[in-house]
Amino acid sequence: MKGVEMQQQQLELGRSGESHSDSDPLLQNQADASSTQEITVNNEDIENVSVPCCRICLETDCEPGDELISPCMCKGTQQFVHRSCLDHWRSVKEGFAFSHCTTCKAQFHLRVALSEDNSWRKMKFRLFVTRDIVFVFFAVQIVIAAMGGFAYLMDKDGTFRNSFSDGWDRILSKHPIPFYYCIGVLAFFVLLGFFGLILHCSSLNSNDPRMAGCQNCCYGWGILDCFPASMEACFALVVVFVILFAILGIAYGFLAATMAIQKIWQRHYHILIKRELTKEYIVEDLHGSYSPAKLDSEHEERLKMVKLL
Repeated sequence: MKGVEMQQQQLELGRSGESHSDSDPLLQNQADASSTQEITVNNEDIENVSVPCCRICLETDCEPGDELISPCMCKGTQQFVHRSCLDHWRSVKEGFAFSHCTTCKAQFHLRVALSEDNSWRKMKFRLFVTRDIVFVFFAVQIVIAAMGGFAYLMDKDGTFRNSFSDGWDRILSKHPIPFYYCIGVLAFFVLLGFFGLILHCSSLNSNDPRMAGCQNCCYGWGILDCFPASMEACFALVVVFVILFAILGIAYGFLAATMAIQKIWQRHYHILIKRELTKEYIVEDLHGSYSPAKLDSEHEERLKMVKLL
């Protein structure tokens, strides 16, 4: 009997301990704190998801006059965009990005505004064109300097440089850098003429009558036939080929420089025109409710002429 009573007392003590542990205020405070923390985290997640951000720069901050707008049918994370980001995208992106969304293909609602003074934009246009031309010029100069440096390494003892007449020898001994620079210029134009001729011949069809002229030019002169002859004859033939390829290189170089300048000019001019038009044709904020866009026929024809609509 005593053993049974002892077991009953132990069971009652265990139950009372469990009830005390369940009603422990420290445990209740910990549970309340954890539930509050979970609710706070969930609220923060909801706020982060609901905060609109720009779909281009992915920023949520807005400056005065550069608010987030909803210009098309895109929803979710693609709905909002900064006006400045959108205008920059419209000015540099090719095709119909000036007047259409590149994601949902919806046409923007464009509001026509008076153009402002664009003298500063024209100045920037000239600066950008000059910058690109100077960059190309320095790139060519680096190539020429590399070729001149290679010629200097091949002629360290100055044998070739001192093989000219006495007058040249005296000048070149004092100023060797212009000599090797001229060698680099000559090598540059020779290689330019050589590769330009190869590209020109490779662009022709095999059935083209002009291809026969290229074959006669490349194979009909019998370059290898000069080797049984004297070294003077071979040297003279090499000089003739160097002069011919140098002349071709100058011609191809002038053509390539003209095309590069035109390409640079057209690229920056096209961007300048589109930047000006972004100030004249302002994208409206539709606040998420899109409707078909309408534009006056006069402005519609103007944008179609420059292939922006």
